[in-house]
Amino acid sequence: MSPLSPDDVSVVETARQELDELPLPAARGTFGCLGGLAGTALLAAWPRLLDVVPELSFFSPFAMLFAVAAILGGVVMGVSGGPSGRSAARAAVEAALRVLEDPDAARDEQLRAATVLLTRSCVSQGPSVDLMIDREEATGRIGDRIDVVTDVDRLLVERYGAAPVFAEWEPDG
Repeated sequence: MSPLSPDDVSVVETARQELDELPLPAARGTFGCLGGLAGTALLAAWPRLLDVVPELSFFSPFAMLFAVAAILGGVVMGVSGGPSGRSAARAAVEAALRVLEDPDAARDEQLRAATVLLTRSCVSQGPSVDLMIDREEATGRIGDRIDVVTDVDRLLVERYGAAPVFAEWEPDG
């Protein structure tokens, strides 16, 4: 069991629950891919569709405009729309590190910051998991508060099955 007091555990659990209720923004890159695919499919299929239904030729300029806009919009969303959740997590991690660097931060603030740091340090949006922190740099910035972060890390691993970030966790057995 972790050396955190029952009050500390309560603060951590409350902070974790608040973070669970406030999810990261969804990655919009997937919608960009779908839009680009839809535009490409329309662009490729339109001439064949006109062979079958020639009456649709009136809509050709609109269909081509839509297809090109979908392709270009898909590229833009795929490139710029994806990192929204990662950006939010990176900002949360940076704010948490600043609190942990502050020598005058109250114990509750430290515990909340450690919970944010650990909860937002890994982001899984899509097929990959991204680490939002450089562990060595963060350890250097946190300094002697690494004990608080490690205790919270162990608690999150023990209670919620979170992946350890700073604590080397090996369950008994």
